Amino acid sequence: MVKKCASHNIGLRKIFADDGGIILPLLFTVAVITAGIFLKLNILQWTIVSILSLALLTMGMYRSAANLLTIYDQSISLDQGIRIRAMGTVLVAFTTGISFFTYLIIFMPKINTLL
Repeated sequence: MVKKCASHNIGLRKIFADDGGIILPLLFTVAVITAGIFLKLNILQWTIVSILSLALLTMGMYRSAANLLTIYDQSISLDQGIRIRAMGTVLVAFTTGISFFTYLIIFMPKINTLL
C-alpha cells in the first residue's frame, strides 16, 4: 500500500487536505490530551493514553490513505473500493471504541474525585 500511495503522490499533506476523515480523530486526541493535563494523569495513564491516541491517529491515516488510493488508482474496481472503505471504517470504529472505553476507565475516577 505504501508503494502504491507513493506512486500516486498520496502523502500526509494530501491526506489532511483531501480527506476530512482524519480531522475528527485529531480533534478527539487533542481533547483527550487537554483533559489529561487538566486531570493530572500519572505516567502509566499517560502511557496508555499516548499509545491509544497514536493508534487511533494511525488507523485514521491508513483509512484516509486507502480511501484516497481507491479514488486515484484506476486498477481498483468499484467492488474492491467499497470493501476497502468498509474495512477502513470498521477498523477506525473498532479502535475508537477500544480507545473510548479505556479513556472512560482512566478518566472517570479522576472526574468523580472532582465532583
